[in-house]
Amino acid sequence: KDIKSISLGQGQGPRAEAMIDEGVRTGSWVMLQNCHLCTSWMPMLDRIVETMEPQQTHREFRLWLTSYPSATFPVAVLQNGVKMTTEPPKGLRANI
Repeated sequence: KDIKSISLGQGQGPRAEAMIDEGVRTGSWVMLQNCHLCTSWMPMLDRIVETMEPQQTHREFRLWLTSYPSATFPVAVLQNGVKMTTEPPKGLRANI
C-alpha cells in the first residue's frame, strides 16, 4: 500500500493538505504525525475532514493522525474517526 507520512510542525500544514488531496484522488494512505505540534493548522484540518465528499473520495483512501492529548484537536475529527490508544502496561516501572 502507498503510504505518505509527514511529521507536523511549523509550516508543514500546506504540505499535509497537498498529501491529503493526493490521497483522496489516488487512494493512498496519509499519516499526519504529531498533530499536537501544529495547533494553528488544526482548524484547517477540521474543515478538510468536514468537507470531504464520500462520492469524490477514493475507496482506498485512509487518513491516520497521531497526537498527544490536546485541547486544540478538532472535536469533530475525534467524533467521526476510529480511535486507538497506546498506554504503557500497568506496573512497568515495578517490573524493571
